[in-house]
Amino acid sequence: MRFSELASRYAKAIYEIAEVASEQDKVFAELRELDKVYGEPDIVEYLSSPLIAPDEKLKVVKDSIKDKGLSETTENFVLTLARKGRLNIFSQIVHAYQSKSDEAMGVRRGTVTSASVLPPEERKEIEKTVEKVTGKKVILAYEEDTELIGGLIAKVGSYTFDDTLTSHLRRLQEDIKRRAH
Repeated sequence: MRFSELASRYAKAIYEIAEVASEQDKVFAELRELDKVYGEPDIVEYLSSPLIAPDEKLKVVKDSIKDKGLSETTENFVLTLARKGRLNIFSQIVHAYQSKSDEAMGVRRGTVTSASVLPPEERKEIEKTVEKVTGKKVILAYEEDTELIGGLIAKVGSYTFDDTLTSHLRRLQEDIKRRAH
């Protein structure tokens, strides 16, 4: 996923502040929870409305995070975003923060798409294989696509591993055409 330059800069800043306080995971968990709230369509519309005064929006944000048990780091960050009118990119910031955290921990995220639900043993085997190829720890999300005839497609960063029946048949067809000429 690509993030705006602005979201990336905010994510880097909050990550570095959280890192100094050794609370990267806590801050990330808090940001994810807040993202559920600030991602609601009604809230997005309210915070984006030019008809509502910035001071009023700031007051609403302050009231919404008060007594939530948030770390001082998260609270100050959210209030800074509210003051600067940047809560409209909050979700992007959270995703960029996760990306920054993954990078710092040497983790890559990806997706595996298969025709049906994969059993846990198969998932572990896929993760081992992908980790071996990428040389990094991977966290995979699994999806089903009934359009696939068989096999799976794994995407991690710029890597795409297509082990579907369709791709095998396509390669076979290309091989036959090549040999025929």
